[in-house]
Amino acid sequence: MTDVRIKDGDAVVDSTGNYEIISDMDALFQRAQICIGARLGNFIYDRQTGSDIRSIDAESDLAKENAELIINEALAQFEDTRAVVLEYGEVIKLTITIGGESRNTEVHLYGNI
Repeated sequence: MTDVRIKDGDAVVDSTGNYEIISDMDALFQRAQICIGARLGNFIYDRQTGSDIRSIDAESDLAKENAELIINEALAQFEDTRAVVLEYGEVIKLTITIGGESRNTEVHLYGNI
């Protein structure tokens, strides 16, 4: 599996003017991150990709737990993939696990996808 690297919502271009290509686990983790950060139905390449993460009441005592539920619901389309929310706010800090590999990452709630 290959994909174009996305950074701050834009495709990354290398010094030769070509898109930077990522593959394997890097591509899978990027797709999971896009799935979490994109508004459900608004990702132009796949209207089924995305989450309703912005619908959570941030003032609720259960905001972090609700965020984790919504994120894992969005990730259900990916085989053997789950997330644990470490911190919930405008920047969601989480650990995504695909297969046996885990990576810490951030998703900007009003952000860059």
